[in-house]
Amino acid sequence: MTIQVHNLSADMTDRQLRKIFETFGVVVTATVSRNQFNGRSNRHGLVEMLKLADGENAINSLDRSIIDGKIISVSVSNEY
Repeated sequence: MTIQVHNLSADMTDRQLRKIFETFGVVVTATVSRNQFNGRSNRHGLVEMLKLADGENAINSLDRSIIDGKIISVSVSNEY
Protein backbone atom coordinates (compact mmCIF):
# COMPACT_ATOMS: atom_id res chain seq x y z
CA MET A 1 0.00 0.00 0.00
CA THR A 2 1.35 3.42 -0.93
CA ILE A 3 0.61 6.32 1.39
CA GLN A 4 1.00 10.03 0.72
CA VAL A 5 2.05 12.37 3.52
CA HIS A 6 1.61 16.14 3.26
CA ASN A 7 2.76 19.16 5.29
CA LEU A 8 6.01 17.61 6.49
CA SER A 9 8.56 19.86 8.13
CA ALA A 10 11.22 21.24 5.78
CA ASP A 11 13.88 19.29 7.69
CA MET A 12 12.21 15.84 7.44
CA THR A 13 14.52 13.18 5.98
CA ASP A 14 13.71 9.87 4.33
CA ARG A 15 15.09 8.07 7.38
CA GLN A 16 12.92 10.05 9.80
CA LEU A 17 9.82 9.44 7.68
CA ARG A 18 10.59 5.71 7.61
CA LYS A 19 10.99 5.58 11.40
CA ILE A 20 7.60 7.21 11.94
CA PHE A 21 5.86 4.57 9.82
CA GLU A 22 7.93 1.59 11.00
CA THR A 23 6.02 1.70 14.29
CA PHE A 24 3.04 0.38 12.29
CA GLY A 25 4.75 -2.35 10.26
CA VAL A 26 7.29 -3.09 7.55
CA VAL A 27 8.12 -0.08 5.38
CA VAL A 28 9.24 -0.97 1.85
CA THR A 29 10.19 2.60 0.89
CA ALA A 30 9.87 6.06 2.42
CA THR A 31 10.80 9.10 0.36
CA VAL A 32 10.50 12.82 1.00
CA SER A 33 9.95 14.66 -2.29
CA ARG A 34 12.66 17.21 -3.06
CA ASN A 35 13.04 20.02 -5.55
CA GLN A 36 15.23 18.72 -8.36
CA PHE A 37 17.11 22.00 -8.70
CA ASN A 38 17.91 23.01 -5.12
CA GLY A 39 17.34 19.79 -3.16
CA ARG A 40 14.94 21.43 -0.72
CA SER A 41 11.99 19.48 0.62
CA ASN A 42 8.65 19.85 -1.15
CA ARG A 43 7.13 19.03 2.27
CA HIS A 44 5.41 15.86 1.13
CA GLY A 45 6.42 12.26 0.75
CA LEU A 46 5.41 8.74 -0.16
CA VAL A 47 5.59 5.68 2.05
CA GLU A 48 5.06 2.13 0.82
CA MET A 49 3.93 -0.31 3.51
CA LEU A 50 4.26 -4.06 2.97
CA LYS A 51 0.86 -4.97 4.43
CA LEU A 52 -2.43 -3.26 3.64
CA ALA A 53 -3.66 -3.52 7.25
CA ASP A 54 -0.48 -1.86 8.55
CA GLY A 55 -0.90 0.98 6.07
CA GLU A 56 -4.52 1.51 7.03
CA ASN A 57 -3.56 1.55 10.71
CA ALA A 58 -0.81 4.10 10.01
CA ILE A 59 -3.21 6.35 8.09
CA ASN A 60 -5.86 6.19 10.82
CA SER A 61 -3.30 6.88 13.54
CA LEU A 62 -1.18 9.55 11.87
CA ASP A 63 -3.63 11.62 9.82
CA ARG A 64 -4.00 15.07 11.42
CA SER A 65 -1.28 14.28 13.97
CA ILE A 66 1.48 16.72 14.88
CA ILE A 67 5.00 15.80 13.73
CA ASP A 68 7.82 18.30 14.22
CA GLY A 69 5.28 21.02 15.01
CA LYS A 70 3.30 20.45 11.80
CA ILE A 71 -0.18 18.94 11.44
CA ILE A 72 0.38 16.31 8.77
CA SER A 73 -2.14 14.89 6.32
CA VAL A 74 -1.85 11.14 5.66
CA SER A 75 -3.92 9.27 3.05
CA VAL A 76 -3.88 6.51 0.46
CA SER A 77 -1.82 7.56 -2.54
CA ASN A 78 -3.22 7.59 -6.05
CA GLU A 79 0.35 7.45 -7.41
CA TYR A 80 1.83 4.17 -8.58
